[in-house]
Amino acid sequence: MPGWRLQIILIAVLFSMKVEAAPLSGSMSFQADTVHAEFEGRPTWNYTLNRKSDAGKKYVELLIEPLDKKSVQAMEGFSSEFVKSVKILPQGTDAKTLVRFELAHDDVEFFDYLTDQPSRLIVDFYVTEAAKKKQASVKPVQKAPKTQAKKKTTDVAEQERNPAADALSVAANGAPIAPSSEAKGGLFDGSDPQFERFGIKDYEIKEDAILRARDNDYIPFPMLFSGNDALEQVKQAKPIYEIAPKSGDEENKMARLLLTLFERKRDSVYLKTLTWFNEKYPDSRYNDLLAYLTGDVHLRKWEESGRLEDYERAIQAYQEAVRKYPKAPPAERTSLMLGILAMDRGDLIASIRSFDAHLANKDFEAKNQFSKDLAKLGSGIAYMKLFRTNEALQAFNELEKSTSYPDLKADAAYRKGDVYTASKQYVKAIEEYQKAQKAYPAGRESHPGSVFNQGEAMFWTGDHRNALNQFREFVMSFPNDAHAPFAMTRLGEILDVLGADSTRVVGAFLETFFRYGENPRAIIARLRLLSTRMKNMKPKESDLAVQEILSLAQKSDLPNIEQFATILVADGYTSRGEYPKAIDLLTGFYQKNPTSPDLGPLKKRIVSNIAEKMSREVQAGDFIKALKTHQQYADSWLKNTDRLDVQYSLAKSFELAGVPVESQKLYQGVLNKIHSAKGTPEEKNLRLLRDLPSEESLNLRLAEVANDQKNYQKAYDHLRMIKNPGIMTDEEQVERVELAVRLLENRGDLDSAVRYLTELLKAWQGKPELVAHPYAELARLETKMGRKKDAITSLQKIDVLMKDSGGKVPESVHAAALEELGKLQFETGDVQAAARTYENLLTAYEDKRPLASIRYRLGRIQFDRGEIQKAANIWNEFKGERTEFWKNLAQEQLKNSEWREDYKRYIQRIPAMENRE
Repeated sequence: MPGWRLQIILIAVLFSMKVEAAPLSGSMSFQADTVHAEFEGRPTWNYTLNRKSDAGKKYVELLIEPLDKKSVQAMEGFSSEFVKSVKILPQGTDAKTLVRFELAHDDVEFFDYLTDQPSRLIVDFYVTEAAKKKQASVKPVQKAPKTQAKKKTTDVAEQERNPAADALSVAANGAPIAPSSEAKGGLFDGSDPQFERFGIKDYEIKEDAILRARDNDYIPFPMLFSGNDALEQVKQAKPIYEIAPKSGDEENKMARLLLTLFERKRDSVYLKTLTWFNEKYPDSRYNDLLAYLTGDVHLRKWEESGRLEDYERAIQAYQEAVRKYPKAPPAERTSLMLGILAMDRGDLIASIRSFDAHLANKDFEAKNQFSKDLAKLGSGIAYMKLFRTNEALQAFNELEKSTSYPDLKADAAYRKGDVYTASKQYVKAIEEYQKAQKAYPAGRESHPGSVFNQGEAMFWTGDHRNALNQFREFVMSFPNDAHAPFAMTRLGEILDVLGADSTRVVGAFLETFFRYGENPRAIIARLRLLSTRMKNMKPKESDLAVQEILSLAQKSDLPNIEQFATILVADGYTSRGEYPKAIDLLTGFYQKNPTSPDLGPLKKRIVSNIAEKMSREVQAGDFIKALKTHQQYADSWLKNTDRLDVQYSLAKSFELAGVPVESQKLYQGVLNKIHSAKGTPEEKNLRLLRDLPSEESLNLRLAEVANDQKNYQKAYDHLRMIKNPGIMTDEEQVERVELAVRLLENRGDLDSAVRYLTELLKAWQGKPELVAHPYAELARLETKMGRKKDAITSLQKIDVLMKDSGGKVPESVHAAALEELGKLQFETGDVQAAARTYENLLTAYEDKRPLASIRYRLGRIQFDRGEIQKAANIWNEFKGERTEFWKNLAQEQLKNSEWREDYKRYIQRIPAMENRE
């Protein structure tokens, strides 16, 4: 069996080595306006990407691990208008391969990013919109080819004239309306067709992240409202005016002159001529035609000039024409136009009046019902925009029931979801959209808002998982919609809310910026990206990022964008630990905008930054700064605050400052509030506080301050309340044991104290370096009990820990342990071991700590052994200040040694002198 096991292990190792060394696969493709280079085959990526120029040619060079032969052949055969060629060049350095992309011109940009699930490196090449416009502006104008003029002929009907023809094409009763000519295509990603990179598994969702997201600031994206093709056709379907010529008829001749002026857009001349014509022919048989024609003239003047008086004259002319000549062919279309024009200008009340007048006009009864249905639709839309929910729903319900046109039935059903979205009744909006999609699935294509708005409704009602799916579906199905950047941005935000890995969140924002970078609606993604990256930026880079965030915010017309940008900058400062900057920025915005409608997130951010600032100061041991911070804001932002993390940091500051009575009151207050919140909604809110300790930690702190007040029984009681020490940090667990040992020692129960420490050290699974101090405590107790050899063993383990941990044991603990170890070794008679220990101590710490006494002891060991010269050499190397006493003592020893040697030689010479005599 051992042999088989060894074989299996060897095979597994060899296989893993083979997989690691496998070449990468790569491919090139052209997607929309982007050249897409994609590489697969590694869980992590190590590459460099640079733009180069050589002999007038522009390149982008990618240094990466080797590619397989198939990929090399495929990529080198690729060419496009952005990337002219691809060359794969093996490099000797680190067995890398150079992939050289030759660019067509300087305006080609590139963008690299990583994806996971699957892990891929992607490099995209594209031309920015600004560059496209620049290229378009310098293109030579091509002359149109000459074509032979054709003679225009018109068949004249037996009737003398046809005042106008209704150019609005109405489908046969019951047939669907022709779909919009606008291209509606989805986004296809061959490597991730279902956009799984924006998905999340149930086990990846973190409840704490969802709770924490409640305090985040989000911009409400504008509702996606889809127009109606038929209403749009009403505006585009302009009447065709014709007047058949009649020989010898002066009135006919003048009427045709007016029509010619209209067709040639001589509007001012037309109006002057019309005045003369009306005076000469007040009862002209052409008055009905000219009435509608005049309205068109005024409307055209308004479209060109934008002057309100032209618009009002057009509306007045149209209304007069419909009133006087309701039987004329353009009447029905013009009547609808009045409502549409008013709605386009935002005059919704006038729009509703016009649509109601159209519905009430009995002259239109004989014709098909289509225009009446359009009037109902327009009226419902106008009511919706006025936020008159009940009237809008009534109009759409009636239309859905009464119309015989399938597209209008579907339109009315989908509009009901829009009505509830506009009035922020999100639950009902979701319900209506889902009912419409189920009843009229074909209508979803012309109502992308049913997907986007539904996603927004789910987002604001807290159904983040389903909202994620809706926005993912929207991006896949409607990538060219104006709201697509909003949808992709929201995908990144929802991934963050659900607790996805930060790289996936950043990846979503990166992709948004790449796909829609110059679109103003992608600004939110860019802002979040810059704010997230501020943490790792250098100071100058951070300053530039702040300027860019505030500058980009000025380009967006989204509501509350300035406050949103301010919060993101503050979050960036917070991530860098620059709390004063964050607080000052938020406070400044608050003071400048005290009447802003939504300052709640701003206030929370200010208090949160103060709380985090105090916590970091306490963690650094700077309790004086923490107390000053609390004092600075006690009468402003911290006034009446109930944040327990602030109270905890204040208590810890008092404890470090040696004021146990005050710290005990605050610790107990925090613990009482945590207990009272159990089983209530407030318990979840407490989890939002990042620096709030557990009950176990609070009981430890209460035990410590009780011990400081010599209330040992109370300290012991608090230690007993720690039921789950496993959730405490390693440092807290060590502190708990040490405190328990001190309490047992105060009781005189040294055996229990030693046993308690010994059991901890045997079962310890945490950071090795943290048990150095417990070993020192154990050695102290063992020495106190007369067990010096056991104490030596405990102290030696501290030295081993220092070496094994790479120097992570605190120097003060290690130095004290070596000093005590040398002392005990000397006392137990192991003088040579003591000398070695003292030498190690001096080598490691003499430049950092006052160790003159240790150098004296080391020299004295050699001196007592008769190694006078060695002792002298040791004593000649005293370092640091305050060494005079030990130097003088060493010199006295050396002088006494010299006197004894002289005296000894003198005594030895006396017999010789006697014999000589």
